[in-house]
Amino acid sequence: MNIIQFLQSFQSDELTSFFKFFTFFGEKEFYIMVLPLFFWLWDKEKAVKLLFILLPSLLINFWLKEIFHTARPLGVALIEQSGFAFPSGHAQGSTTLWLMLELLIRKKWLNYLAVIMVLLVSVSRLYLGVHYPVDIFGGILIGLVLVLVYDKYIYNNVTEFLSAKTAMGKAALLTIIILFFTILYPVDDAITILAVLWGFSIILIFFDVLKSTLPQGILWKLLILIVGIVGVLLIWKGLKTILPVMELTRFLRYALLGAWIAILPFFIKQR
Repeated sequence: MNIIQFLQSFQSDELTSFFKFFTFFGEKEFYIMVLPLFFWLWDKEKAVKLLFILLPSLLINFWLKEIFHTARPLGVALIEQSGFAFPSGHAQGSTTLWLMLELLIRKKWLNYLAVIMVLLVSVSRLYLGVHYPVDIFGGILIGLVLVLVYDKYIYNNVTEFLSAKTAMGKAALLTIIILFFTILYPVDDAITILAVLWGFSIILIFFDVLKSTLPQGILWKLLILIVGIVGVLLIWKGLKTILPVMELTRFLRYALLGAWIAILPFFIKQR
């Protein structure tokens, strides 16, 4: 009996709902609604470091899926899931997110939470029958390697390299890179991430967002939260209903989403 059949031998409505809940922590909707909160309500510089590894990690995952073209398990899926299987985007994304958070926060309790969350998200994909174990192990391993290399070598070197360039130089370099990969690989998921990265980064380049101090207090944080989420929904879902369905409008919509996430602290900064 393979591991999927073993896990599904305990199948019940309650267990299926339990794993559907935890598989959500690796979905696009979770990242879109939750990740902006790190930037709005947490340390902005740490949030930037988190976003600039998580989004590229997810982008690399889409590219790897296209390269390997691995089929998903047949006849055992408990949910609908499109796309290729290897490596698991849920496992890779969760590993990237929680490991990077652990490196940024350095709290013992977060070590345990990170392991629990990665395990639950990963096991949920097996129980729900949309991944083989090799997909999960591959996603976790790739996530681990990407975070460790990024934290030790890439982030500081790239930051130092960009610090010597003008704002226009940074924007031009960023735009060339984003356009190159968008044209090279024009599929929806990749366009989404590239657009968010571009919109978010352009705001960071031209506005002094990281130095802005947000007002303190529960009411101010609640206001930021409400305004921010409403803006996300209007751009993410609202524009989708009025713009034609094409790659250019998708890029525009998600670039605006990235820009909105970055610009909000600038407009609601401490005066």
